[in-house]
Amino acid sequence: MKNILFICTEGFDTPGPSNHLISSLIEDLLENNFEVTLIQSRRKRLNDDIPDNLKNQQKLHVETVDRKIVPKSAFVRRYIEEAFYAFRCFNKWRKMNFIDAVFVQSCPTVIFSIVLLKIFMKRPILYSVQDMWPGSAVNSGVLKNKLVANFFYILQKIAYNFSDIITVISEDMKTKVLEQGVSEEKVYTIVNWFDDRTVHEVPWGENRFVKKYNLDKDKFYVQYAGTMGYVFDYKMVLNVAEKLRSYKDIEFHMIGQGSQKDSFINDAKIQGLDNIKFFPLEPQHMVSDVYSACSVCLIPLKRGIIGNSVPSKAGLLMACNRAIINSVDDDSDYYRMFNENKIGISVSNKNPDAVVEAILELYNNKERRELYAKNGQKFGESYYARSVNTKKFIKVLRDMVKEK
Repeated sequence: MKNILFICTEGFDTPGPSNHLISSLIEDLLENNFEVTLIQSRRKRLNDDIPDNLKNQQKLHVETVDRKIVPKSAFVRRYIEEAFYAFRCFNKWRKMNFIDAVFVQSCPTVIFSIVLLKIFMKRPILYSVQDMWPGSAVNSGVLKNKLVANFFYILQKIAYNFSDIITVISEDMKTKVLEQGVSEEKVYTIVNWFDDRTVHEVPWGENRFVKKYNLDKDKFYVQYAGTMGYVFDYKMVLNVAEKLRSYKDIEFHMIGQGSQKDSFINDAKIQGLDNIKFFPLEPQHMVSDVYSACSVCLIPLKRGIIGNSVPSKAGLLMACNRAIINSVDDDSDYYRMFNENKIGISVSNKNPDAVVEAILELYNNKERRELYAKNGQKFGESYYARSVNTKKFIKVLRDMVKEK
């Protein structure tokens, strides 16, 4: 039986967009006769250290490392703390001679784990890229110093070179990785999935989010649920909400947390936009209820982000039978995928009027909205489902340990 070591920057105790991906992948590996050793952090203690689907699993071994909570705005402190975490993980795995291959979760300090693994463990490394560093920081405007950015690009190339397999979550991201000189034969595209065992549309009358906030079925809800961080274009939402403020039955529901949420709320107040409602992050078991509680979903990303990062909520929304409106780069594969397959509407993130037109198109045409949602649901089942994508990871890992 092969043993896969997972090194995760975040732990299950702290809500994050990758938690459901890691837990379902580990569960499927265990069901496919792998053993898994997980090293994770513990920071916010909002959830259990281990999700319910992984509790009492005999072939899962967990090491948890406590970490400090550093504000996202303290960039240097965060980087140093995260780098220090990589060395604390090293102390955990350095004597694990039973490991056959390693799964490394992407983060800005991934270079430290990968170099240490290459030197001291000497096992095949799978580097799972969820968010390209420093590309996403540069394009979102967080990292402006070109010298510093170039330094991080060099470190990232070393991480790519030292990895045996690199998985990316979109064709746009694959293109960006190849542009950095990585051999195509070691890059695999495996999209972020929704869990087709648990995620599904929840009828309005049974929806716990609807009941919790006493939502009005006669209103049209434009929803964003997820992280409101630096890649999230909240100014697009403000712009569009301003243009649609005369439509009293259209509400914008912003659900979740993130480094930009306070600025977003403040700017909405200054502009007097009472058609934007803010809600806190909901726990993981509410995913189906949250995404089923909207008329359409709006995914607004800043220019240059798509490819460096990909919205993981697309598959979840498709599973919940909801149409998606994207405000993204119009030269991306992600943009084309929605319009060509009629599974939603993608418009340029340079053009707020186009976002308004897309919302009104689906507001005024219920049949088209339902058609896009239904098409998306079928598309999601074949492209974004857990049952499709964890098999790809399992095959890659099997091939890796065979070659050992």
